[in-house]
Amino acid sequence: MVIAEISDPKNIRVLVTGASGYLGIHCVKQLLEAGYIVRGTVRSLSNSKKVEPLRSLRFASERLELVVADLEKPDSWVEALKDCTYILHTASPFPVNPDETIIKTAVDGTLNVLSAAAKVPTVKKIVLTGSCVAIIEGHKDDTKIFNENDWTVVTPSTNPYHRSKVAAEKAAWNFVKNFENNDNKFELTVINPSFIIGPLLSDVEGTSANHIKMFLNHSMPVVPTICIPMVDVRDVAACHIKAMTNSNTDGERIIAASQPSVWMKEVSKVLGDEFKPQGYCVPQHKAPNMIIKAASLFSDQAKMISERLNVDYKIDNSKVSEILLAKQLLNFEFRDPRKSVVEMAYSLIEHGILPKKSGYKGSNTKL
Repeated sequence: MVIAEISDPKNIRVLVTGASGYLGIHCVKQLLEAGYIVRGTVRSLSNSKKVEPLRSLRFASERLELVVADLEKPDSWVEALKDCTYILHTASPFPVNPDETIIKTAVDGTLNVLSAAAKVPTVKKIVLTGSCVAIIEGHKDDTKIFNENDWTVVTPSTNPYHRSKVAAEKAAWNFVKNFENNDNKFELTVINPSFIIGPLLSDVEGTSANHIKMFLNHSMPVVPTICIPMVDVRDVAACHIKAMTNSNTDGERIIAASQPSVWMKEVSKVLGDEFKPQGYCVPQHKAPNMIIKAASLFSDQAKMISERLNVDYKIDNSKVSEILLAKQLLNFEFRDPRKSVVEMAYSLIEHGILPKKSGYKGSNTKL
């Protein structure tokens, strides 16, 4: 196997799309700390809630440039990509309640970035943020062990967010397989993370934060019997950056997921052990399966939960170690998601997304 390539970062400019997003800001942080010149795209420079956390990162004043670019405005991307060597395309819609419009937005946004890169000769590679929901959904075999060769089985009833991730990734692979003669022919790697958890670096509450918040703010009275593959946001950012300069990953899909997957009762237990003594009410009782199945007739969210009841998602994540040489050379192993959930909850409190209770003592760990 070829040893991972090492590039001198000091003269390399990396574009991070969706730089103010939950994953994007972690990518920017790690790139800056590694010595890269970073250009981040945001939808508006006047939104201080999203922009200031980026500008306050270490080394941001020296090596971070923020520019405006919108996934739905193709004309904004060629200029944004100018003089960039690598692109981490993390920007993608992830609403709490997705509808059909998310599919077109995800596909068009991905193709707008790739089309612009085909016109910018300095771009060597794009690392695209995909998702495990483009791999693990819709399969009938509950004992299946998923890997990068698998694709979600899409039907008209498939959740729109899941369909958007399948459609956007397939559009990206189709694009690089059909370059025009005069195109700048760049490499593509897709990182497919499972459900991303871990500490926030801003006050912006995304969908992942919303799901963990529900355990601590009384909006989830009981715990469904579902299992979710999880991964720490810091590990996902690291996978993007390691894949960026490693030619072993060219043309590859790579799953980023800690294993084994985590049952919601485990999440409830670790959060309860940590936060109940500090005044937070964390659900401990199991949600009756029959009630969830009945609710699925009227609620899309309950329907999605009912489809996952009692299913232990098993994922073969060995490729991330083999192709990135993670364990052998790069000293990279996935964090324990149970610890990541606790760290995420503390960051929600510290960023004001959850209130501080009178018994709150704070974390002993630097987030």
